[in-house]
Amino acid sequence: LADGSGALIEEFIAGQEVTASVLGEGESARNLPLIEIVAQGDFYDYDSKYKPGGSQHLTPPRLEDRVQRQIEESALRVHRLLGCRGVTRSDYVVTPEGKAHFLEINTLPGMTETSLVPDAARAAGIEFDQLVERLVMSALPK
Repeated sequence: LADGSGALIEEFIAGQEVTASVLGEGESARNLPLIEIVAQGDFYDYDSKYKPGGSQHLTPPRLEDRVQRQIEESALRVHRLLGCRGVTRSDYVVTPEGKAHFLEINTLPGMTETSLVPDAARAAGIEFDQLVERLVMSALPK
């Protein structure tokens, strides 16, 4: 609550951190390759996220094909259901049993040298300048 009298408590889910980027709008929206995030420290903290070398971005992630397909389908479905365009990044934790838990969707994902979306685009053969051009073009009135 705004007055500080409440708290939101979430269950900790141990597992692999995976992110799914989606590029485009509506039925033309497409998945970019999934990325598994491996923090170099004990957990994915500020240094792991924003400092070069703080984490590894593994493409493809070390997951069964069926789990990868589930994550891709989920991220694409959420992107489309919310009417997103441009690019989104959805974050997941996958338990050791292979259950993918959706955490959040980021509708304005980072575009820095340590960001995940540019890495996913690069894995799909899209260089940074091409990605930026696509995003600018998608923002212009049709």
